[in-house]
Amino acid sequence: MSIEQRKISLINWITNLDDETVIDQMEGFRKASLDDLPREIVELLKISDSESPDDCVEHTNSRDILNR
Repeated sequence: MSIEQRKISLINWITNLDDETVIDQMEGFRKASLDDLPREIVELLKISDSESPDDCVEHTNSRDILNR
């Protein structure tokens, strides 16, 4: 199974989750992952999360962003 297929499978599984304990654990994994990132990247992610989707730039790869 390719990584893309694995991600889709996980997304589908998460979408159907009803167990709050498992969701809390997953949120813990997410936070732990952010703690391992450089502070600057975490700050950029927080800024991005706080922006309105209407103000965001849609892109498909880094070349698209760099060419703007």
